[in-house]
Amino acid sequence: MTQPILTKEQEDLVIQLWNDNKDNPPSLQDLTQKVFPEIANVDGRSVYGKAVKVFLASRSLNVKTKSQYTPKTRVDFSQDQKDYICNNASLMSAVEISRELFQNYSLNNLSIESRSVQEYLDSLPKQVNPGTSHEEEETQGDYKPPKNIERATVRVNKYVLNGLDKDKISAKNKKELTSLISYLHTYRFLHQIATYGKQGDRDLFESSFIRYTYDKSDLTQEEVDQYIVLATEVVISSNIQAAIQTLQEQIDIEISSGNRIPMPIIEAVTSARTEYNQCVSRQQKLLNDLKVKRSERLSSQVKDNASILNLVQMWKDEDTRKEMIKMADMRREVLKGEIGRLSSMDDVKARIFGLTEEEVLDG
Repeated sequence: MTQPILTKEQEDLVIQLWNDNKDNPPSLQDLTQKVFPEIANVDGRSVYGKAVKVFLASRSLNVKTKSQYTPKTRVDFSQDQKDYICNNASLMSAVEISRELFQNYSLNNLSIESRSVQEYLDSLPKQVNPGTSHEEEETQGDYKPPKNIERATVRVNKYVLNGLDKDKISAKNKKELTSLISYLHTYRFLHQIATYGKQGDRDLFESSFIRYTYDKSDLTQEEVDQYIVLATEVVISSNIQAAIQTLQEQIDIEISSGNRIPMPIIEAVTSARTEYNQCVSRQQKLLNDLKVKRSERLSSQVKDNASILNLVQMWKDEDTRKEMIKMADMRREVLKGEIGRLSSMDDVKARIFGLTEEEVLDG
């Protein structure tokens, strides 16, 4: 098929479409489809597209084609966005920051947003952006607490049955998860979990602490420390159980061999069972104390809030507000009468009170 020649009307349409958006002119594909709307599935590679391209070239206009790569420009961050990046540089990766910053969880490390964040991170001082030091710590196998709500949700669901729906995280959940992240980053928690050489002990300690605290955003520092102690007791009781199991297996071996059970083994089992019972009792007492203390604190907060709300509600109610104003006016009248009586006393008695009328009326 021979290449068509644009009519005057088609040429004018091309110029109009081009001038309507000179900063970002339409592509050859778009121009061709609008100039030849009657042609089905027409594109810039067809003879119609070539006709449009020839006309543009005659006017020294360079059209953008599909095969032509247009690099995306880096994101120009606002000051608030820069502050967010700085505040989370040590807690989140560039991809995680970009996902939260732009509320787009499909972004990856090749996205222009992530690369822009990474470039800005690279420009920060080492005190703000730890850089490779964090990567080195992670490769050493050290404990890594979650650093954002997404990872905290995964960690909770790892240990809590029917935990959280990651697609339905409420504002309350976000507040609780943010608090949990701060609990897991406390020095005492990190110090305690680092004392466990076995991964099983670490997981048990972490799981116990998370199950106790993941839905509590109001814990004091003292209560966080107590929950750490509680999780430690859980690990201790587990290790005691393992020791009892090992001793019991040794006893079974002696019995099956027809030998007498050595007295040291019997004493070790008895001592271990006593220690286990004491450990469980400490756990129950500590857990009950924490529940009572938190319940009392929350009840006190509810009462305080209720008093304030009741006062506000009473003031909002017109009848109640008028009654309160009337009572205040009656009090002022009574005080005025009393002031008049006091004013009739001699100067010596009046000086005893040392009050002016304004001071009495204003309370």
